[in-house]
Amino acid sequence: MKKTRVRAPSGTVMRFRRKNPNYMQCGKCGAKMVRKRLRPAGAAKLSKTQKRPERPLPHLCSRCMREQIKMKVRGM
Repeated sequence: MKKTRVRAPSGTVMRFRRKNPNYMQCGKCGAKMVRKRLRPAGAAKLSKTQKRPERPLPHLCSRCMREQIKMKVRGM
């Protein structure tokens, strides 16, 4: 939480502002993913189909996901 000063009718007041969420990271290599994280209030406004991942391994970047799928198919 970040402190900010806000002018109010009663005088200057200190309020706390939330920091913006960072980008998601790959679970294997740590690369930056395309989409930012959502706060719980922001996720509640999305529909069910938008909350659900459409990728087979949503916690991995595209490169690591391809490698993982190849490893599973090859039986390694």
